[in-house]
Amino acid sequence: MSAFTDIILSVDFLKIALPAGGAILAWFLNERSKVRSEQLQRKEERYKELLRCLKGFYVGRQDSDLKSQFIDQVKLCWLYAPDDVVRKANAFFASIHTERRPPATEEEKERALAEFILAIREDMLSRRLVSKTSLTSSDWKSFHA
Repeated sequence: MSAFTDIILSVDFLKIALPAGGAILAWFLNERSKVRSEQLQRKEERYKELLRCLKGFYVGRQDSDLKSQFIDQVKLCWLYAPDDVVRKANAFFASIHTERRPPATEEEKERALAEFILAIREDMLSRRLVSKTSLTSSDWKSFHA
């Protein structure tokens, strides 16, 4: 055991081992940073698509294809968005639901939409990835165009 300890503690070994260990650590941290950056980029692209599809709900437009795409994008939010975004999406849908009694006022619909978009903005500015949730199965809402 003494010979092994002598080798590990020798200056020549440390000259090789420390830089190699540092290089491995730097590589690992760089790869982790790249993966995180790619995940944030994908999240941004998904949010852009979500916002693009919102046009389907404008009164003068009422595009059922865009509405369907929007609903699909909201469903995908469960995979990457924080709880607040999912809840605000549900609140927006609840405000525009045609069978809601009494129907939501235009002001209520606009407020729900604004809160939903604000939640998306806050998520993007935080630059955080979702790692835990407090959502439950009862938070899942199935909407149709």
